[in-house]
Amino acid sequence: MTALDWQFDPPAEVLQSRLFAAGGYLVVRGLFDEKTLQDLLEEAALARIESERMLVAESDGTEGRGGYPARAYRSGAGGELHWGLHGCQQMAETLAGVCGLDVSASGRGTYSYYEQTGDFLALHRDVLQCDIAIITSLTRCTTDCPAGELIVYPDLLREPLSTARAAGRSAGISVPLDRGHTMILLGGILPHEVAPTSPGQERIVVINCYRASTATPSEPGSFSLETPAVLVERT
Repeated sequence: MTALDWQFDPPAEVLQSRLFAAGGYLVVRGLFDEKTLQDLLEEAALARIESERMLVAESDGTEGRGGYPARAYRSGAGGELHWGLHGCQQMAETLAGVCGLDVSASGRGTYSYYEQTGDFLALHRDVLQCDIAIITSLTRCTTDCPAGELIVYPDLLREPLSTARAAGRSAGISVPLDRGHTMILLGGILPHEVAPTSPGQERIVVINCYRASTATPSEPGSFSLETPAVLVERT
């Protein structure tokens, strides 16, 4: 796809959602209580044993969704707790209430570990199976933010990725996530990236993807969430 081929054509349900009206992203706290966060961190430590380093030296220039953005970080598969929380009916209902959009889980999710100096994920839009991504931080935000943190480009939401690449990070908004903060974003539409980590910094996040849908998630778990989640004010 070239910039000339780029089309902004999300479903009407997405365009009418509260999440789209907010610029494609919201941050909440309290989705998971402290005990659950600690349990997730322990599961992440187990998943790390069989995780893989994800290394792509150069982005492929994709203008829309998917592609192969440059990256350097470690990725591990989500376990029973991860899926039980993210695949349950209560999560779908919570996301619908926050986003104004019905969703269904599209996978069992992953843990990402930004563990080495300079680990990053370059500018991209998410794959077709990931209309909405939720990303919860299991580690504290450092004083060096926005190092290792998410950068989003709501002003360029309707533009091809080459426009955002040319504009640079100064055109984006840094969104530091402290421990227990969850970003909900229209990852298939909103350009976003993870800034390189600083020396000594480690960032561990829990990620799951959802499709915009009226269907309910399959294999609902029996785990419960601490609700209601509280929106974090933007600064």
